[in-house]
Amino acid sequence: MCPGLDRWRTAARGPRLSLQPFRQGQGKMKTTGYFLSLLLLMTQLAGFAQTPFSTSELEARRQAALAKVPDGIILLRSYSGLKHWDESGFHQDPSFYYFTGLANIHGAILALDGPQKESWLFVAPRQNSFGAELRGFDSIFLDPGAQTEKELKIDHVVLWDQFVSFIESRRKNTSKLVLYTDSAGQTGHMSGDASVPQGLDPMENSHRVWADMLHRHWPDLEVKDAFAILDEVRSVKTAEEITRLRQAAAVTAKGFWAGVHAIGPGRTQRMVEGKVLDACLEAGSDGPSLWPWVRSGPNTMGNALFEAFADYRNMDRKMQAGEVVRLDVGCDFGMYKGDFGRTIPVSGHFDEGQQETMELLNGAYLAGVAVMKPDATAKEVFKATLSYVEQHQSGLKTAMAKEALADALKKSGFALHGLGVDMAEGIPKVFQAGNVICYEPLFSARGQAFFVEDTFLITADGHEVLSPVLPYAPQDIEKSMDQSAHKPH
Repeated sequence: MCPGLDRWRTAARGPRLSLQPFRQGQGKMKTTGYFLSLLLLMTQLAGFAQTPFSTSELEARRQAALAKVPDGIILLRSYSGLKHWDESGFHQDPSFYYFTGLANIHGAILALDGPQKESWLFVAPRQNSFGAELRGFDSIFLDPGAQTEKELKIDHVVLWDQFVSFIESRRKNTSKLVLYTDSAGQTGHMSGDASVPQGLDPMENSHRVWADMLHRHWPDLEVKDAFAILDEVRSVKTAEEITRLRQAAAVTAKGFWAGVHAIGPGRTQRMVEGKVLDACLEAGSDGPSLWPWVRSGPNTMGNALFEAFADYRNMDRKMQAGEVVRLDVGCDFGMYKGDFGRTIPVSGHFDEGQQETMELLNGAYLAGVAVMKPDATAKEVFKATLSYVEQHQSGLKTAMAKEALADALKKSGFALHGLGVDMAEGIPKVFQAGNVICYEPLFSARGQAFFVEDTFLITADGHEVLSPVLPYAPQDIEKSMDQSAHKPH
């Protein structure tokens, strides 16, 4: 245990930092030990701070959300705890970050007031100097008032003890006022359910706790989930977002190839995970977008993929010759995510059945990709994929490929998701230019599963592969492994 932890608990609501330059002599540490070490680390990290989005772009995002809630107020909370010991860094709530650009702020509530077309930021009061070395958009705490309002382009920045009275005043002025919160979609669902016996209030999932708290305090007001609204605003990426996603894809590619070169019989999945993370960080990543999915043999199956999320050892096992590996990786850059992968043979070569299954998968995958364009839908992508499979029923030779085909035809769709500040953003109802999506069909046979995934940008006239070029054909994947056969792991 850390001897400074108790002091953190009292400091957690501590100093906010104005966006104004520090006056000489301000922000000096008054504590020693734990806080000194922590802030020395923060000073080093501050030198690598990401360039913030322009305040005009952030303001435009808030305006887009405000236009969608004429009947209520969107209420987004920042995360307020320290990062976990095993995390690469503090992870801000994605929607809060998207609409504020504040990656580190603690103890804050963003209110987007639809009826009044105003934005409010409620911040915790200053108590001491914790976090004084992080400044600007990297600040942990902010001062209320006109200067911060001007620099953030947020209409009102006030102390959070005004939050309750703010809601009370709005409910008097707006009949049937609705309070909107963010369930955070799949990511929020993975944070846990109520985690208590029926009849008790939720405790683990902070998104559910926040919505439940608002409902209990104002039981006469309707509390609605705003995930679909927020996701729609977030789904069309700006030029700066696309730049960050390209950079995330570039650093992810380094991790992907390090993983490919580390795969071999007798090696563990953990060994490969370490190589992926090392290469991403060496390439300039801020940390993993997801802990590397290095899933071999039976762990590649769809029903086993998420079991690793509940296992201390992440379903680690030794890879065996003759198996395939799902290498599915992603690394962060500037708060934005990378995500793509391939199926890799443990021995460096696919057998005849695996090769034919891969060829079937690739053809079906690319048939789905071909229909990605503005005004297309996810259902059309799935239909094209499954149509390809149906058209190749009679031409297959191996039992494995035939089994994979039969498995695919039992499905009505495959994994397809948005990508941005969150790993699992929603699926656009209709594709638009600026959408960034990942498509990852899975074909299963003989106790193993085969997958392929890229990141795509929907453009005005079709789509672009946003991730770096990776091989599809089984023989090209084998060649890439042969080239690294004599390299030390």
